[in-house]
Amino acid sequence: MKLKAIALGVLAFGTILGAQTMTGLASTKENVTAALNTAPQGIAIDSYFEKGSIANNSAKISDTDHGKNQAVQLTDATNGGDELGTIWTSDAAAMDLSENQTASMWLYTGNSFTSSGDGMAFVMQNDERGIGASALNTSDESNPTPATGETLGVWGDDVNEKYKSAEDLAATGIQNSWALEFDTYANKSLPSTDSDDSAADQKKTWDSYFTNSANSANQFDLNENSMHIASAYPGDKSSYDLSGKNITVTTYGGFLNLTPTNTTYNYPYAVLNHLGVITNGFNLLGTGTWKHLTLKWDASSSQMTYTFDDKNPDTGAAKTGLSQTVTVDKNKLNLGSDNKIRWGFTGSTGSNFENNLVVFEQVPGLVSASATAKLTDSTQSDKEITSASDTVNAGDRMNLKYNLNYNGGRDSWQDIQAKLKLPSNIVFNNATITYANGDTQTVTDLDTQSSAGQALSETLSKELSSDNDGATISLSGKAVAGNSSETTVAATNNNFNGSNAITQASLTGFKVEKNDDATVSMTLTGDGVDSDNTTASKRLTKAADVAVTGKISYVTGTADPNSSLTLHPVLNGKELQTQTLSNSDAAGTFTYTIPASALVAGQDNVLTLYATDSKGHATNDVSETVNLSAGSRSLVASPKSSFNSDDPQSMSGSEMTLTPDSNWDVTVDDTEGTGDQWTLTASATPFISKLRGNLSADMTYVTSDGTSSSLMSGAVDVLSHTTTSDDDVVNITNEWNDSQGLFLNIHSDALEGTYFSTITWTLGDTPT
Repeated sequence: MKLKAIALGVLAFGTILGAQTMTGLASTKENVTAALNTAPQGIAIDSYFEKGSIANNSAKISDTDHGKNQAVQLTDATNGGDELGTIWTSDAAAMDLSENQTASMWLYTGNSFTSSGDGMAFVMQNDERGIGASALNTSDESNPTPATGETLGVWGDDVNEKYKSAEDLAATGIQNSWALEFDTYANKSLPSTDSDDSAADQKKTWDSYFTNSANSANQFDLNENSMHIASAYPGDKSSYDLSGKNITVTTYGGFLNLTPTNTTYNYPYAVLNHLGVITNGFNLLGTGTWKHLTLKWDASSSQMTYTFDDKNPDTGAAKTGLSQTVTVDKNKLNLGSDNKIRWGFTGSTGSNFENNLVVFEQVPGLVSASATAKLTDSTQSDKEITSASDTVNAGDRMNLKYNLNYNGGRDSWQDIQAKLKLPSNIVFNNATITYANGDTQTVTDLDTQSSAGQALSETLSKELSSDNDGATISLSGKAVAGNSSETTVAATNNNFNGSNAITQASLTGFKVEKNDDATVSMTLTGDGVDSDNTTASKRLTKAADVAVTGKISYVTGTADPNSSLTLHPVLNGKELQTQTLSNSDAAGTFTYTIPASALVAGQDNVLTLYATDSKGHATNDVSETVNLSAGSRSLVASPKSSFNSDDPQSMSGSEMTLTPDSNWDVTVDDTEGTGDQWTLTASATPFISKLRGNLSADMTYVTSDGTSSSLMSGAVDVLSHTTTSDDDVVNITNEWNDSQGLFLNIHSDALEGTYFSTITWTLGDTPT
């Protein structure tokens, strides 16, 4: 933070400082364009921020290679000189400090660690000036102007520090605020006096220094060694130390001037009390690279954690950054009942200058989003891959999941594009997206033959919100080895870019063992096996256990006993309990049973099997497809049927037998599939008339073999049938004739009249 090169400093170090300034100017004239062209992906911010209303505000919103309105440009090093840029959130985008908040952004702080100046600051403020807030230069107290230099546009301006108290100095900073500075210039300008100089000579030097107004406002960083990141309260007196320096001058008087008199002079100047300091020598700021900043506000503890340089600017991959946590005294912020506060950035230059740029990934309160990546080896009991030293075997089945989370905000997370870099040495065979609300989406451009670490770009069809707060991208595949016995797979990073929030998820690398000491294969045996001996199919008309049989063979290498061979079943995409082969079976042979309860009607149920041995060798996949019919059975019976209406016969006083009239129809329609078995039964109530009572008669059913049974004595088996097609229709009455079917046997004492009976037809499974 440097306002102007002071006269004494120029005399002492003019050649060096002049060279640095010229170097800085030459190297920065074009780098604002270069910096914007190399900016990481950000979100468009024009609807969330307002340019500060101060005079000569150098801030503006700029475009990058990733799109329009993606960067805040606070200062521009092209022209040099005093600049001040401020930009603030709109009222709607104020930060709510009663809730946890996350801000994520990239910062560019110039390209010269030797001559950059002065820096920028992240500021939360409730100054009554709103977007017109800035530090003030009060050298002309009748006409204060925005202050630049070491103030960064936010701290108090000690241009007249010799005459100010800490309260007066704080009054010139942004009020009701907390700031986090990124200081690219250490303001440590004080007179350099030789330790051998007399106290009187030192006093003369200091007197000369403080009578030159150009020497003011350049001591904030006397307690810091270099460029730094730190925080404090710009509008609070506790942030400033004006104790200055005491110099004692000894004079002599009295007899022969032998009596000494000591006089102490105080030279006040302002030093900023830095809190939560982060330093890293010349590698911290002004490096000509974009560096990432994450701010996390913990509402319960009123603490702000700021972590700097925590992502790789080229890949976005997370890395260990430099972090500090400070407690923020909210009483100094003058919060209202809504606990909201405006926030933004200020940046300034002086005789040294730089480009100060910001690109946002997440804006507090707008959308809080996060993502994680998890790779597991299901062959090795779902072992999670968490280190580059973790090892998987060639043939192991791998599961990869990217979990996207909506953590809150006033807007939904919109227009999310998943830019995935899949790990190499895995052949992925499917990829789906499952949303928290149950919706699914298939990733269509997956190359199921590639193991080269393909890149996928998939736009999520759903936005994420409090009603649908997550999405999981799931991929499964098989590990494949390279040419050497052990292949090292590189770490990958994946970006999830929404129009209003961006986040990343990294995946560690790992190693793939070739396992070339043996080759193991699996084939299927039994009914329905295709010619390749690795696929089979069968059709069921009703749920039943399905036995899948096969054999595991060693093409090369020494075979393991059955007790060391393990089956890994997956049914309809769901991993089931593994099963160990039995030593009582022939070597390598197995039977795996799909339980009837696991089959879903109306679809192909696909069982995939592979096996592993004690050394981690894995076989190929085999699959059995079981189609369980989703058909139905329906029974249609005429609602009203009769005897003795088509060709009426008069009662003669003797027994007689009546056959059904033509209005009888009993039909079974079965679409459950070929081989379905059913039985039709019938029972009847006695015939009754309101005038004459019960009819003296019996209704019987006679089968094709002549067996006769009374329907009035209970349920009678009418027909048992096995379907011969997937759409089987049987008309029961078509088989009735004079010797088979339904009959009404009239007794000799029956009285002539109209009688009614109810027949109950029942269709059910044929008993086994």
